[in-house]
Amino acid sequence: MTNGGRSKLDWDRLKVFQAVAETGSINAAAGPLAMSYNKVSKDLEALERTLGHQLFDRSNRGLELTAVGEDILRSARSMADTVQAIVDRAGKHSPDELVICAREGIATYWLARRLPELLQLQPDVRVFLKVLPTTPNLSDGDGDIAIQFEKPLMANVVARQLGWLHYVPYAAPQYIARHGEPKAMCDLQSHQCLRLSGAEYQPECWEGAATAWGAILPNTMGTDAGTVLMEACASGAGVAALPSYVSEFDDRLAPLTSIKPLASLRFWLAYTERVRNMEASAPVLHWIRSCFDPARYACFREIYVPPKRKNNDRAPLTLVPQADVELSRNGYQNGHAQSPGDEA
Repeated sequence: MTNGGRSKLDWDRLKVFQAVAETGSINAAAGPLAMSYNKVSKDLEALERTLGHQLFDRSNRGLELTAVGEDILRSARSMADTVQAIVDRAGKHSPDELVICAREGIATYWLARRLPELLQLQPDVRVFLKVLPTTPNLSDGDGDIAIQFEKPLMANVVARQLGWLHYVPYAAPQYIARHGEPKAMCDLQSHQCLRLSGAEYQPECWEGAATAWGAILPNTMGTDAGTVLMEACASGAGVAALPSYVSEFDDRLAPLTSIKPLASLRFWLAYTERVRNMEASAPVLHWIRSCFDPARYACFREIYVPPKRKNNDRAPLTLVPQADVELSRNGYQNGHAQSPGDEA
């Protein structure tokens, strides 16, 4: 399609090009973009046709920018900075408010329950907890800070690994009483299993488990919402694969620890350079790190620690002990968190 004799330039395809150029490969860019390899490849080819120039030299060694590609990349970065400046000035949210992006489960069951800790440390802080079903694009204004399952590779985004999530089978005690407790993956073939769709992040970690899990789920309930999955499991509807941090707050569910974890996924804290330079962001970043501190919560350690099974009563929400709050205050002084350095 043309406009005044000129081809229209698709901004989304330009962002795809920038991601591939900065990460060095289509595979590496596909994850953060929440796109398939084929979609990224087709968008690149379409952009090259629109511009009438080859942007990459393709060889067995990978992709290398052509001279035209180098020039377009500089322009794309400049455009991205301009868009971000417009977003900042437009004030999609209050200038004093930090938008934290997270998946539904982490936002609902982990961060929201720990907001009192942040308010004890910084009573005047203002945050907006934004739930997204896919990996956010902080460079494109999706938010200020993100907790995500894809390592961000954009040049203007800072990344720090927070920890690991270990997915294990859970069932409600009343379900186990009615149907018995499965002791191995093969036992699940005779059980009612619940499935969460759309968990496409880090697919390589799910390959073996997903094959087995999918084979035993021909006629079971599925959902695209983590909260629905968890509530269905807690009601006794069946067995579900849930992150082991569930045992930290909900005694309605019993971990089936005889079965090995189905998958172990890394997750990251991400934020833009602009956020790193904001004074108001320091206590928030410090709080997020403390929420997922493996020394404080064994469920986030790289080495899987089987969760303990508790009684059937739902665990009450427990605020961080005052001693921990005082330690946190000592770790955050004069608006600067004292923590290990960030990795770009």
